[in-house]
Amino acid sequence: MRLAQLLAWMLLPGCWALTGPLTVQGHAGGSLSVSCAYEDGLETHVKYWCKPGTIFTCAYNTHIIETSEQHPAMRNGRVSIWDDRRRRVFTVTVRNLNEGDTGTYRCGVQRTLVDDSHMVYVHVSPASPRSTTPAALPPTTPWPPSLRSPACPRPPASPSSSRYFPFVAGLQLLALLAGSGAVLWVSVRPR
Repeated sequence: MRLAQLLAWMLLPGCWALTGPLTVQGHAGGSLSVSCAYEDGLETHVKYWCKPGTIFTCAYNTHIIETSEQHPAMRNGRVSIWDDRRRRVFTVTVRNLNEGDTGTYRCGVQRTLVDDSHMVYVHVSPASPRSTTPAALPPTTPWPPSLRSPACPRPPASPSSSRYFPFVAGLQLLALLAGSGAVLWVSVRPR
């Protein structure tokens, strides 16, 4: 049963230590905010907003903005980030949007081995003559608890095992693939 819980925790969407919207929209000239919620115990960890790289990571040296243990709020040009550590939600706001801001981003929490991150697609449409108000959750809006699926099992109770689970599961997958490759090679080689 415990293995089934671990596999479900790893494979089901929305069951990670970091959750947020999948898509947000804004209009050129306006602004938008993206809020990402994280698990208890990560309050003082670095939170960031970046362009994606390989699986579950950012492209090299592409943190657009990040917090620090001492500074939960930062601003870099048009982009700001604020970490509400009491509610365990950090919010990235992009002002003066342009169509070039359209694309895929990651909100992330820095961890020792493997960061927790969540992919968000940002779509910026041409300026609307009617409104340029934010299209996503503003920083003052409480994070809706309904965004985490009630069907999602919680990670195992032991923090030491669940913290490194994605890394260990990746290693196990690589070992399984290597073993399968060896069996295939042995079975098809000429005798």
